[in-house]
Amino acid sequence: MLEEEILDFSRRLECLPQFCVLTAPERDLLMQNSAKSLVDKGQILFQQGDLCSGLHILLSGQMKLAFASPQGQEKVLRIIRPGESFCAAMLFTKQPYAFFAQAVRNSLLLHLNKQSMHEIMASNPLFMQNIMQGMADDYQQLVIDFESVRLHSAAERIVRYLLREMEASHASSGVINLDIAKGLIASQLNLTQEHFSRILNELHRFGLIILDGRRIEIPKVDALQAYIPATA
Repeated sequence: MLEEEILDFSRRLECLPQFCVLTAPERDLLMQNSAKSLVDKGQILFQQGDLCSGLHILLSGQMKLAFASPQGQEKVLRIIRPGESFCAAMLFTKQPYAFFAQAVRNSLLLHLNKQSMHEIMASNPLFMQNIMQGMADDYQQLVIDFESVRLHSAAERIVRYLLREMEASHASSGVINLDIAKGLIASQLNLTQEHFSRILNELHRFGLIILDGRRIEIPKVDALQAYIPATA
């Protein structure tokens, strides 16, 4: 990368929670062995079966991690948003990816070299702790998602998703702007898009949410929370 780009990406890296404990020389080492990727919408970043060569950080755009069956069926595992890193667990294994990554929108990514990551983690325990905490959070979310599919009704899954999105976006006003296609959200919740839309419309009719395109308003959060036990 050009010197100006390295400086720009180094500043962005410094702002990310997992990397805030790095020293300037450590960030420089990462940047010297990093690469940027411009991935067009629909383009595959890596395939199932590819080997991991480092950590990916999404700087802009949107990516999806998904499984694909031999019959072409797809199950979305996770949607990646700007500022998020992904595939940290693959830094610690020689196994190939069990999923693929594809750009949902035109995306800019930073790829951090695996060997450089190992060198810095070996000398900076706080950085290692941050990476491990991120992996633990990802694992916990996978367990929650698995539990949700196994034990919760479709309506409850959607209600929990909306409440989680509201909390994540700090939407104190109770307004959520969906920045992910409904089909991707539905796949993540193990639903068809039609089923997902039908339940949203039902929640709208019950007065628990107000639908306006991609804008969803939750008039009374307590009422929506109370709806969860009734659908179990």
